[in-house]
Amino acid sequence: MPAYQHRTIYVGDIRTHFLEAGSGADLILLHGGEYGASAEITWRSNIDVLAKIFHVIAPDTLGWGQTDKLYSFSDPAGLRIKHLQRLLEALGIGKAFFVGNSAGGGLVLRASVRQPAPLQIRKMVTICGNASVFKTNSQADLENYTPSLDNMRKIVALLYHDNKWQSEANIRERYESSILPGAWETLSAARLRSPVHQVRSTTDEFVKQLSQLTIPLLLMSCEHDPLNQSDWDVNFQKIVPGSKVHRFQHSSHEPQIEETEEFNRVLTEFLLSEGDVA
Repeated sequence: MPAYQHRTIYVGDIRTHFLEAGSGADLILLHGGEYGASAEITWRSNIDVLAKIFHVIAPDTLGWGQTDKLYSFSDPAGLRIKHLQRLLEALGIGKAFFVGNSAGGGLVLRASVRQPAPLQIRKMVTICGNASVFKTNSQADLENYTPSLDNMRKIVALLYHDNKWQSEANIRERYESSILPGAWETLSAARLRSPVHQVRSTTDEFVKQLSQLTIPLLLMSCEHDPLNQSDWDVNFQKIVPGSKVHRFQHSSHEPQIEETEEFNRVLTEFLLSEGDVA
């Protein structure tokens, strides 16, 4: 049996599900943004080990898993950040470590440059997530999903390098998560573009904000990642002064699952370095 507990609370009027385990410094784990993602699917291989040192909170982000399905057309990331902020306030969590896989990492990066700061970030780690600054065309294959086992099989093939993780059990679990009531509709809302509104790119502004970042940052990348440019980690490191890089050699996009032992070790060493944990 896993050591973590499933909890559900209302954040305002939003039903919010999260996993919780351990004690110590607060560590927030954020899953990716692909169809079928959830806190449990993304982090269950890591929580038991991390909870020996940290107080771990792994929420189903707004729109995913067992959390309510809501979307903001004016500020999608902002709504999710605000919801996360209010969840942590409800749990009495202040300054914390933040780790995000893929879109979860992008969410932490976007939160880190917002003013006033919505999250109290001690250190942060982004795993194959760069807020779409260095994405590839394969990202479209991840986003253009119509629910079926065959289409989920294509998504899973993008996420994992080793075929053993592309099992029918994993495919079905993610597929079942992708067809929870409102899940597909909420994620698909991002595809909609009004013909009377031109979307203004904010990449240059975002990159400029990142260049002024002072929060310790670890970039985790993967040798076989089809969803990011092959040198994204090196180029992102040039943007954020003092950031560190660790590249996993045997993973595609989810090293916390494919290379669990190395991931847990590298993450813990970074978070505990320089006597940063009180």
